[in-house]
Amino acid sequence: MNNNNNEIPNWRDIARPEQIFPEGDKESWLWLILAGRGFGKTRTGAEAIMELVNSGKYKHIAIVAKTAKEARDVMVEGISGLLSTTIAQKMFKNKEEKIEDPSILNFKFYRSRNMIEWENGARAYLIGGDNYEKIRGYQFDLVWMDEFAKYRHPEETWHQILFSLRLGDDPRCIITTTPKPLKILKKLMESPFTHLTTGSTFQNAENLSKRFIKTITETYGNTWLGKQELEGQLVMTKENTVWKREDIQYREIERSNLQRVVVGVDPAVSNSENSDETGIIVAGLGYDEKIYILDDLSGKYTPQEWAKTTCRAVHDYGASCIVAEVNNGGDLVGEMIKTIEPFAPFKTVRAIKGKIARAEPVALLYSNNKVFHQKDFLNLEEQMLSLSYDEPPEKSPDRVDALVWALTELKNRENYVGFDIIRF
Repeated sequence: MNNNNNEIPNWRDIARPEQIFPEGDKESWLWLILAGRGFGKTRTGAEAIMELVNSGKYKHIAIVAKTAKEARDVMVEGISGLLSTTIAQKMFKNKEEKIEDPSILNFKFYRSRNMIEWENGARAYLIGGDNYEKIRGYQFDLVWMDEFAKYRHPEETWHQILFSLRLGDDPRCIITTTPKPLKILKKLMESPFTHLTTGSTFQNAENLSKRFIKTITETYGNTWLGKQELEGQLVMTKENTVWKREDIQYREIERSNLQRVVVGVDPAVSNSENSDETGIIVAGLGYDEKIYILDDLSGKYTPQEWAKTTCRAVHDYGASCIVAEVNNGGDLVGEMIKTIEPFAPFKTVRAIKGKIARAEPVALLYSNNKVFHQKDFLNLEEQMLSLSYDEPPEKSPDRVDALVWALTELKNRENYVGFDIIRF
């Protein structure tokens, strides 16, 4: 990069080869960038959009994020967004110095209207994938979708984008995302119309904090999470486990769309350096008959601490029932709960079958797309994916046990009778 602060370099002079838009292949009209955090995905997408619009070929553009607010805050105004691209900076500089550069189109960002307009009439609309039905009626020749894997409805959003990408003789789409094991993402990777670019966090290490690189390497090296979040790999399957990575799907839900919430607890009865964690999982049944994992509050607690945390979760989520395993704690479990909240809706369960036998019916719900995680629950998912038929887990999977108790309670409809939502 040129060190003269008065000169703004061209993107192609400073970008890595994998960050340059792949031209000349009309068959591969989707550029899918799957890469780790900090790779430079957003900057790559922003620079590509600016180059393509300034070419004069594209005039009907969609800028799509999980929400319209994220599209504005990250894809336009963010540190790597459209307003920070080399073309945008040159345009601003030229405007200040009254220098005309015919290769750069002036543009305006209408923040209140979620729209960018260039002087040649090209327009970009900021759209949230959460409201994918609003895409109906639009038609585009160029689309950029950022962090596609975190959309609430990725497949439905993609279908609407496909229907709208119908203008011009060479409509294009760019997707920039850190991967998650979504089936739609796997299909796009394997599609003949996809130009796939992969990359890791470490390819951009010179522009990232050395402390950050050191910390994430030590923390996530040689883990499935590191492969996904740092190396940008689509981690789908681990051999012979109860849960498969691709079966853990993500979707958010509004509280008003839940018909019942429970808190599953697998309590630890001691609190020392070698003690197990207490598993505390909040799960809800939606009116769509899907189950949603709302929160993972597990951790190392004293009995009083986990009882307080559990009762607070009942209050915060409007849960109708606490389901707690009493194999180890016996009467102590109920006593601790009642000490904190005497009228807490409480139910005890006792494990008779082994962990895998208890977990299999719940894992089947996942494989049948009946369960969704509200967000990444990394420690919970690590335990789920480590539960193997071949060998016992290194540590007690307390989060998984709490998950199993909560989901077993929700899937047994006969248990619904007699419980009302309690709000403390």
